[in-house]
Amino acid sequence: MNKSWLSEGLVANPMSIYPAYREKRSSWYGPMTSAVIEISTDSGHHGLGTMGGAKGNLAAPILTGQFENLLIGQDPFNIELLWEQMFRASQFYGRKGAVIELISAIDLALWDLVGKALRQPVYNLVGGKTMDKIPVYVTGNFTERHVSEGFRHVKLAVTHGPADGAEGLRKNVALVEKTRRLIGPDGDIMLDCYMALDVPYAIRLAREVVPYKVLWMEEPVPPDQPDSYRRIKDAVPDILITGGEHEFTRYGFRDLIEKKAVDILQPDIYRAGGLSELKKIAAMASAYNLPVIPHGVGGPTYHFVISTPNAPRAEFVDIFAQGGKPLLEGEPQPRNGFIELSDAPGFGYELDPELISGQTSAALIW
Repeated sequence: MNKSWLSEGLVANPMSIYPAYREKRSSWYGPMTSAVIEISTDSGHHGLGTMGGAKGNLAAPILTGQFENLLIGQDPFNIELLWEQMFRASQFYGRKGAVIELISAIDLALWDLVGKALRQPVYNLVGGKTMDKIPVYVTGNFTERHVSEGFRHVKLAVTHGPADGAEGLRKNVALVEKTRRLIGPDGDIMLDCYMALDVPYAIRLAREVVPYKVLWMEEPVPPDQPDSYRRIKDAVPDILITGGEHEFTRYGFRDLIEKKAVDILQPDIYRAGGLSELKKIAAMASAYNLPVIPHGVGGPTYHFVISTPNAPRAEFVDIFAQGGKPLLEGEPQPRNGFIELSDAPGFGYELDPELISGQTSAALIW
């Protein structure tokens, strides 16, 4: 468990309208933990996949109660078939949320396993590199440090929402103005609103920050309001409106595309269905000339980006700004605003034995 600014800092969120839960996300979400699926074969190969935002204890009964029956004894190379069978078998109670996040983790673990078995990086198995290195922007409100680390593009976590009134709006604008001064005239500024706003507030905030050349406003309203996304997008043409972090599968993203709700799609590989599903989402988006800039960090995200022509850049979330270390060893780290991927097999990571000491992980054995 990591106590970071994401869980303990003041970040606007859907629960900010309730004073008891305004100050920090951990007050209503609880500990922000990671759940890792490990898949092993009788030939000695293994793969690792990480879940999205859902807690592992929510997904464990699904894994042991249904998915094990679909997976144990099957060929791990049949990734598409296994994905479809898990999705069809769970759609009576799934389709979104923890079920798809579990499928995402299993899908990633399978790709990692296959890459290790073939001694190939996953990006070589899904199309190869489309660029030599990946441009990344950094998410977090530690701009002075981020500039010193070589980042030129910053996504800010909006700290105040509608419940904070005019004073909160002024503080949001002041944060943007300060960031523009720090990064200079050429760097990109993005705003992560984390589903915390409503339409009038989002439009007003967008108009207030136009002088500071904000590139996009991300997830301004809850994900089940695509028409509200479209209203904001139409009202503020000077700023791109983005979303999809909390959307699931190609079917959810089809709705965003058809409604012309966003300018950029932002699926989370640990949430939307894994690498298999993100490749489908990206293919669908390419037919509409929509870029895909996924939410989140880590090897699977970067392997997707580097192998996808309409994925021009990636995110690096400064999760460990206050200390701590990743659960997985070998995760690529940015240097001067870029990520370079090695040719290590699979996603190039392994569990950190020090961090998992005393922890439990779910394992599927073929």
